[in-house]
Amino acid sequence: MVRGAVRLSLYVLLASVAACATSDVSSQEDAAVDAPQTDACAPTSETCNGADDDCDGDEDEDFPTLGDACTAGSGSCVATGVYVCDEAGTGVRCNAMPGDGGAETCNGIDDDCDGDTDEGFGLGAPCDGADADLCTEGVVVCAAAGGGTTCSDLTDDTLELCNGLDDDCDGAMDEGFDLGTACDGPDTDACVEGVIVCAANGTAVCSDMTSSTVELCNGLDDDCQNGIDDGFAVGGACVVGLGACQRAGQYVCSTDGTGVVCSATPGTPTAEICGDGIDQDCNGSDAMCPTNDAPAGAINISGGGTFTVDLTAARNDQDYSGSFCGSTGGRDVFYTFTLPAAEVVYVDTFGSSYDSVVRIFAGACTALGAHQVCYDAQCSGTQSQGALQLAAGTYCLVVDQYSSFHTTGATTLTFTRGGRPGTAIAAASGSQTGTTAGGTNHSSGSCRTNSAPDVGYHFTLCPATTRTVGANTCTGTSYDSVIYTGKAPSSTNLQCNDDSCGLQSSFTGATAVGPGLFWLIVDGYSTASGAFTLTYTIN
Repeated sequence: MVRGAVRLSLYVLLASVAACATSDVSSQEDAAVDAPQTDACAPTSETCNGADDDCDGDEDEDFPTLGDACTAGSGSCVATGVYVCDEAGTGVRCNAMPGDGGAETCNGIDDDCDGDTDEGFGLGAPCDGADADLCTEGVVVCAAAGGGTTCSDLTDDTLELCNGLDDDCDGAMDEGFDLGTACDGPDTDACVEGVIVCAANGTAVCSDMTSSTVELCNGLDDDCQNGIDDGFAVGGACVVGLGACQRAGQYVCSTDGTGVVCSATPGTPTAEICGDGIDQDCNGSDAMCPTNDAPAGAINISGGGTFTVDLTAARNDQDYSGSFCGSTGGRDVFYTFTLPAAEVVYVDTFGSSYDSVVRIFAGACTALGAHQVCYDAQCSGTQSQGALQLAAGTYCLVVDQYSSFHTTGATTLTFTRGGRPGTAIAAASGSQTGTTAGGTNHSSGSCRTNSAPDVGYHFTLCPATTRTVGANTCTGTSYDSVIYTGKAPSSTNLQCNDDSCGLQSSFTGATAVGPGLFWLIVDGYSTASGAFTLTYTIN
């Protein structure tokens, strides 16, 4: 304020001086008018002095800025004035008087008036703002208030990416991403089959792109989690087999590793014995015994027919090694039949699944009497067939395995009552002589009803066997005879003839198809009887 007052006083003073000078000139001019006239102005070089030195009618015209506004000093020291003539009159000078400077602050002003603005504050130097990164993304500038400085960096935090660059400018690349650390990929296993690497989007990923490793049962921790063979019941107790074959063990891995199997091996099945509470054949249960497994359960077959039974699990009730045929025998079943009079019976086991033997004993099965017959392996096979005449009485028929080594026992038994007594003949050509006199009438032929006594001859045929039967009584027969043939137990004749050769009889071409029991009967007309000769062919 003092400097400003001084400058103002000087300006007023100079103005007054100029006014006085003007006043003097006017006085002089007036005096000159009044005074006697002298010589005109003597021109000289124009100087800045407020006079018309060159006598051109203008004062100080060579100094065109004279009186113009001007400033002196710089920064906060600047002062305003006007241009005035300098002391020598050769030029002009600004009459402003600059103020004294103060301390320099950062405000865009030359506070200390040294000609430099905001020096010493490092303006324009690179700097980092208040963000969390260390990147110099701005320059030093003056703060809005207070005269200090600030950084022009107002960017957000530059975050470190996984990209091979030092994004946050801290001197390290890709820090915090654990690059190279072993890792497991997005599969379902827990196996570290990769390492941490940078992804295209700047994040970190695991390089493991393998498929899921599935746990197998193989003594290894394939999926690298939960231990060896997790999910498999290795070592657990297990049981295999049924019945007598059951064995205990532990679960172990299967060969293909996909599961477990029991380490135990089932026992070897043996032939089942029914009704003993033991599952010998290891099928899960003790077999029920056939109804006729024991002698006391013998089935009555007196009416004849075909009977089936499975004696696979039946018991071996008796050693029949002394019964004329077969070996020691094996599992067996029992049948009983009763004959009211002497009669031929026929039996076969065709269709059975094993080497069968048929034995017939006199008496009840619970108290076997005399052995009557044993049939084994007829018709070139392992089944049995036979026919014989038995006296009136009760008999026990036993179907037996050839030996205990047989493991099957499906049985088909055919039992046929012949309906009469008779004599066995071979299934071939031959002749028989005899007499019907004093005999019994057992049957009549379909070609002649009679009440004459008759004599029968029987033969058997094997399965799938066909024979053509012929017979005659044309020679050697002393009475009016009738002959016929048929298959038991049917009463229908295959052929019957009366009087084809005089009073004697003959037929040919009767077809007999096995298996079964067949008859050739010599009979008489009405009540006739006597000696005969039967000639026959079975081809």
